[in-house]
Amino acid sequence: MSPDSEKTYCYTYFSIESDGEIRDIDGSEICDFFPSEGSFFEPDEITKILGIRPFKTQLMGNPLNEHKTSRLSSWNALKQEEPSIDAEIQCLAIVHTLKPHISQLLEIKRKYNVNFTIIIVPHIYNEVSPVLFINKEIIEFCYQTGTEISIDTYVYNEN
Repeated sequence: MSPDSEKTYCYTYFSIESDGEIRDIDGSEICDFFPSEGSFFEPDEITKILGIRPFKTQLMGNPLNEHKTSRLSSWNALKQEEPSIDAEIQCLAIVHTLKPHISQLLEIKRKYNVNFTIIIVPHIYNEVSPVLFINKEIIEFCYQTGTEISIDTYVYNEN
C-alpha cells in the first residue's frame, strides 16, 4: 500500500437546502444565491419531522459574519466517514437510514420547496482515488425522492 493510499479518504452526507439559483448580479460577474419563493424553512422543523439529528444547520436570514446574512436555509445530516475510501458504502448507509422516511421527505419537499442532495467529498492524494460507485439502490432512492448527487472533489499533488 502506498503512502498516498493512506492519505486518500472520503466522507458523504445528506443535505436539504432552500431551492433557488446562483446568478450574476447586474452583469458584474459577482454571483449570489437567490432563493425561490416559498423555500424558507426552519431546520428544527426538519429535525422534528425526520427524527434525525443534523450535524450542521443554517437558517435563512441569520448572520454569517458582520457583513452578510444567509440567503438560504440548510439541514445537513447523516455524515458518513467509514469506510474512509468507499463512497458507495457511505451512500448506502444514508439511503438505508432515509428509506423509511420517503413519505416525510416528499412532504418536506412539497411543503418547503427544497432540494435534497447526497454530497460526496473525496480527498485524492497523488491520483489515488476512493471508490466512487453509485449502485441501483442509491439511484432508485434518488429517483423516488428527487435527490441529486454532488461530488465535491479535493485533489492534492504532493511530490
